[in-house]
Amino acid sequence: MGLKRTLQQVPDKDGTHLRDLDARERILAATLRILAQDGYSRLTIGGVAVEARVGKATIYRSWPNKPALVLDAVREELPAVPTADVGDSETEMVAVACSLSNLYCSQKIRMALPALVADVADDSGLRRLLAENLIEGRKASSYEVLARAVERGTLPEDTDISLILDSWAGTMLFRSLFFGASVDEETVRRMVAATVAAPPRRPAN
Repeated sequence: MGLKRTLQQVPDKDGTHLRDLDARERILAATLRILAQDGYSRLTIGGVAVEARVGKATIYRSWPNKPALVLDAVREELPAVPTADVGDSETEMVAVACSLSNLYCSQKIRMALPALVADVADDSGLRRLLAENLIEGRKASSYEVLARAVERGTLPEDTDISLILDSWAGTMLFRSLFFGASVDEETVRRMVAATVAAPPRRPAN
């Protein structure tokens, strides 16, 4: 459900909750605009407050600091991982890998992630927030699709699904962060074909 629809459906006699949601929408939009124009290092809470026409205190009520704000803004722009059962595991895996490529190779992630990682390196709470907002949910959805491929026999029972997803993400991030390059659909298809042909296996117990 989109935020605008949420605004229309929130019952609030004095309009306070509606105004809070409208402010949140403006704050997140302002954060993304400044991130795109100036980059992460030049983005400040004060600058976002001016751009969004709110006080800094309004921002700090919902986000404790700049990394948390940027994470939230970027997260809301990212599409969900496709998990639909279309009857063909390789097609489903390509769709998953394409969605991950769109995440890890997106301009917003490319601009923000290195600085975010530096900011959260010594803060376990923010590090957990980074994992929860950008990685864990999408990895869980991706895992569901690859587990279905195991059930169908497209991948063997002892396939190390987590290692597959980590290796895909590593390749995408490496190309994106160090070379500014995206992983196109043809490359994604070759990655998936290589995975199906020689999937990594879990060690025997």
